[in-house]
Amino acid sequence: MGLPTIGDIARLELGEFKQRMRREFRKQSDIQAEYYWQIANGKDSSPVVSSIRGALKSISHGKALRSSLYGRLEDIEVVLLELVVEVCRRARRHGYQGRVVSVGAVETDGEKASSFGRQMTLQQPTSLTHEIAQAARKLFIEHWKGMPISRLFISLTQLSDDSVYQLTLFEDRNAAYAIERATDHIKDRYGSDAIMRASSLLEAGVARERAGQIGGHFK
Repeated sequence: MGLPTIGDIARLELGEFKQRMRREFRKQSDIQAEYYWQIANGKDSSPVVSSIRGALKSISHGKALRSSLYGRLEDIEVVLLELVVEVCRRARRHGYQGRVVSVGAVETDGEKASSFGRQMTLQQPTSLTHEIAQAARKLFIEHWKGMPISRLFISLTQLSDDSVYQLTLFEDRNAAYAIERATDHIKDRYGSDAIMRASSLLEAGVARERAGQIGGHFK
């Protein structure tokens, strides 16, 4: 169309630009022509918003595993807990707690594979590791067919603000949250492997290896 730069569009009258666009793309190009011309002249009527990101709907974490190494429940439980730890840490970082815990897994016998995904609604929202871990373990054991696991997945949904949370008669949840947040602070300052569960030191643990990676690749 003889318009090699944005400036060439901006210098045209809108009517002339529409005519040129019509010759190339017919009459239905009028709306697009006006949009191009307005933008070329630095005009944008879109409303200014502080952020285009909406509220979080879920917080999740998953891990692909070598199925040959994860056929025993005691080994799978190590990774399951590590995933829960990370999900709860992310939830607290963003100021959320969740009421629905979901567990997903892919299991295989080497020839065929199957998967499951199940969820549980808790009595009250939480981002405490031991509460989420208890629910996740129960879900996994109830629905696992016993084959080696090649992928494990945890998510927390039905999120709410964690500035207010339910107290109980038989557990000091204030103290539990204080411990969790102190642990978060240490990890944020010194790295994810600065403090971790003793089970992560077992051969089945993947948290130490993951801490030495960026985006799933070694630094």
